[in-house]
Amino acid sequence: MSKKRRYVYKAVYTERNVGKSGRKKKRFFRILLFIVSCVVIIFAIYIACKKLFDIAYNSNKMIIKDIKIVGTKNVTKTEIRELLPFNIGDNLLKINLSEAENEIKKLKPELKNIVMRRSWQKVQVRLYERTPEAFIINNDELLGVDFDDTPFPLRGFMSAMKVPKLLYSTDKERKQLLDFIKRFKSVAGDFLSNILEIKMSSIGEVVFVINSSTVVFWGDEMPEQLFCKFEKFQKIYVDAMSRYKNIEYIDMTLYLLGRAIVKPLN
Repeated sequence: MSKKRRYVYKAVYTERNVGKSGRKKKRFFRILLFIVSCVVIIFAIYIACKKLFDIAYNSNKMIIKDIKIVGTKNVTKTEIRELLPFNIGDNLLKINLSEAENEIKKLKPELKNIVMRRSWQKVQVRLYERTPEAFIINNDELLGVDFDDTPFPLRGFMSAMKVPKLLYSTDKERKQLLDFIKRFKSVAGDFLSNILEIKMSSIGEVVFVINSSTVVFWGDEMPEQLFCKFEKFQKIYVDAMSRYKNIEYIDMTLYLLGRAIVKPLN
C-alpha cells in the first residue's frame, strides 16, 4: 500500500475516533444538564409547597369550627369531648389525630375503635363501642368482655344483658371459654341467653349452667361436631323438661359413644 493511501486511512480513523469522543461528551453534558434541571425543579417545588404549607399552617381559615361525634350508644359525647386534646378554635393542621385516637382508646377500654377525620374546618370523631359477649368478675366488679378478650366497664343497660358469666382461674381459661362461646353462638343462637355461668372443669372440659339451674357437662369442645352435638342436646333437653319438673344435670361427655345422661332433681 502506498504512503499516500496509508495516510488517508489514518486520517479517517483519527477523525472517527474524535467524532465518537465528541458525541460521548455531548451526551454526558445533556444527561448532567437534565439531572441538574430535575434537582432544581424538585427543590423549587419543595420550597413552594413548604411556603404554602406554612401559610396554611398559620392561617386563621384553617381553624376548627365544629367537632362532630357520631356512633355513641352508651359512652356520652360529653365524655369524649373532655378527652379530646383539641378544641374549637385550634388550628386544624396542628392536631395529631392518630395520637389522640390511641390515647382515648387507652382511657376508654369500652371503645373497640375510634376514628378521627379532618375536613374543612371540622373534625369528625366516630366511635365503635364494645358489646359484652360475657361477664367476668374482677376485684368484686362486674365487667364485660368481648371476643377480643378485652375487659371493659359496663355502661347503660349492659349489666342486664343475658350473656353468660365466666368462671375461670387463669387468663388462658378465660380465652378458651370465650373461644367456645364464639363457636357455640354460631350454632346455638338465642339459646346462648339461657346460659347463666360457664367454666372449665378440672380436666379441661366445658361445664355450664342454664337458667333452670340445670348443670350441663358439655365435655370437650370438638368444633367439628358442635352443630350435631347441639342439635342432639336440644332434643334431649326438651324431652327431659317435658318428663321432669326439674333436672339436676345433663351429661353430654359421652356424646361420641351415642350416650347422654339425664338426672332429674329429687
